[in-house]
Amino acid sequence: MPLTLSKPLRIVRGKVHLNGYSPRRAGLDLDGQCRWANSGGFIHSNSPLKKPTEKLGLLRPQDVKRWTSIGTYHGPYWNDVRHGTAWKDVPALTQFLIWEQNGGGYGILLPLLSGDYVNTLQGEKNGVRLMATTGRKNRTELDPAIAYAAFGHDLYKLVDESVRAVAAHTKSFRVREEKKTPAFVDYLGWCSWDAFYSKVDERKFLSALRSFREGGIKPGFVILDDGWLDREGDLLRGFAMNGEKFPNGLAALVRQAKEEFGVAHFGIWHALNGYWGGVDPRSPLGKKYDVLKSNGAIRPWEGGTRQKLYLVDPRQASRFFTEFHNTLKAGGVDLVKVDGQSALTEFTRSHFGRVFAMRSYQQALQGSAVRHFDGALIHCMSNGLDVAYQLEQTLVWRNSDDFFPKKNSSAQQIHVHTNALNNLWTGTFALPDWDMFQSHHRTAEFHAAARALSGGPIYVCDKPGRQNFRILRRLASSDGRVWRCDRPALPAPESVFADCRTDPVLLKIHNRSGAMGLVGFFHCSEVRKRLTGSYSPADIPDLTGSHFIARRYSTGRVKEMHMDEWADVTLPRVGFEIITISPVLGGWVAPLGRLERYTGATSIGSAEIQADGNCRVMLRESGPYLFWCRKAVAVTDDQRRTIPFKYNRKTRLLTVEMKAAGMILITALG
Repeated sequence: MPLTLSKPLRIVRGKVHLNGYSPRRAGLDLDGQCRWANSGGFIHSNSPLKKPTEKLGLLRPQDVKRWTSIGTYHGPYWNDVRHGTAWKDVPALTQFLIWEQNGGGYGILLPLLSGDYVNTLQGEKNGVRLMATTGRKNRTELDPAIAYAAFGHDLYKLVDESVRAVAAHTKSFRVREEKKTPAFVDYLGWCSWDAFYSKVDERKFLSALRSFREGGIKPGFVILDDGWLDREGDLLRGFAMNGEKFPNGLAALVRQAKEEFGVAHFGIWHALNGYWGGVDPRSPLGKKYDVLKSNGAIRPWEGGTRQKLYLVDPRQASRFFTEFHNTLKAGGVDLVKVDGQSALTEFTRSHFGRVFAMRSYQQALQGSAVRHFDGALIHCMSNGLDVAYQLEQTLVWRNSDDFFPKKNSSAQQIHVHTNALNNLWTGTFALPDWDMFQSHHRTAEFHAAARALSGGPIYVCDKPGRQNFRILRRLASSDGRVWRCDRPALPAPESVFADCRTDPVLLKIHNRSGAMGLVGFFHCSEVRKRLTGSYSPADIPDLTGSHFIARRYSTGRVKEMHMDEWADVTLPRVGFEIITISPVLGGWVAPLGRLERYTGATSIGSAEIQADGNCRVMLRESGPYLFWCRKAVAVTDDQRRTIPFKYNRKTRLLTVEMKAAGMILITALG
């Protein structure tokens, strides 16, 4: 099928240059006759989309050194990452494709939603093919935009501005900064899943909260996962709890969690379709709605076995979620984790177009979550494009397949790598959730450090009595408060295009906290030997200053660095390191953050040199803080009362012990 590309920069010998910040050496060959539409960077189909599956044009990017793709390669639920140099190796169902040019710069292709069609990419010998799929078709899509293409020299700006262009064009979703961040993500959480799986009951759930209290840390949010609902097999029978497992009911459980154990946000799990197989049409609940019957495979890990599925008609989805969430809200629930979202195609393929059905459900779900829970919703098993580009109101998005505590170390490495790479795309429209983990797992610190740097929510699925409170205290204060980084973590360009799972290289990611930067290294490679990576203040986009202090989490070693200076890190397999990089203020002082935390920089509220030359610092919580000071100092509070501190003239490190959050003044002596 021929394609149309809109508003080109120029055409040379049939080569269409990508819309972007520099057209040099960036080309995209198209098969077939092309014509231009009205908006820059958008690729259109010349022919209408009619069939359930349409094979569209072949795109051939030029001068490509290597590419990275993201797509749902192992079933509909989760994104995975692939790397390569040959186009034939780009997997089917690719949703995001970026490449590095031989002459410098980057190119990007973003398949779109086109009416009722979901477009994806797949590799062929000479390029990448656009494919369009839907369910039952009643309407032809005329002249649809099917992809977006662009080129730029700044990797992060290219991705961010491309997604913004798609959002502005489609008006079906909003970028991350335009949506409200729910309050629960600023607390340490606990979820019942890997502690009890579906065998959770009231006694077990409360025993977990009791064990956290005994350890001196209370989770700020909890999630009662699968195992609480009134169901028969895979079908939901009602909105009430399973009375045998939870004899005192939802309201009593929530009240006890909040009043006795100090939980601020009580969350609960359900599937998009009510339960895994939908709503039981024979139950009193099912008789309240029009329930559609279909056959589909919702568990690809079980060999694709098909089963009977029952879905509330998408045109009644708003009433369904309103009535469901009314019940939850009346019981005191503050948050919902909604699973199985990308299975919806299996329920609707014989009834509706794919995008119409998902749009109906997403608008109903997100609208209800905003009305009932102030937007506190975790989208789970939802990594399909028809969810991604319809996240209009809600923000938190599970970013990868589950943390599997029983799997080997390689699986734990892949989990961290996949989340880090997915963030490059998903962090533009969502707050990526890297999933829970267990603080008592053999790779607990590897996961904990990754979550701390991720910028997303941090929660565990610990078994009662087995928590590692030393690790938990490195993530949160005793009241469960978590100080997150400023944004979703981003992979360094060298980690975007190298396969850190197989190549002998470390995964490098970075983040910001105010004026300070953080660089993290993770040994995610199957290579079992120690690996070395390099870092610099220049790794942090937009980090200002020329003189910096870099401190390693693992050793506490401090190093003075300039913007163009580099240092090495060497790690064993499944090892990690986080480096805090702080600008030197006034030529003599640099805050390094809360000690005993993976990302202690986040506990610094602000730091500035005042007109009198003193350094004024806002500290967000109690505990020990570390500063680098070129000379001896005095430390006082805002009332000029002395605060206990220690200064080491040899290392130039200042330790300040705070009894509570507050402001301090650091005054240089001599």
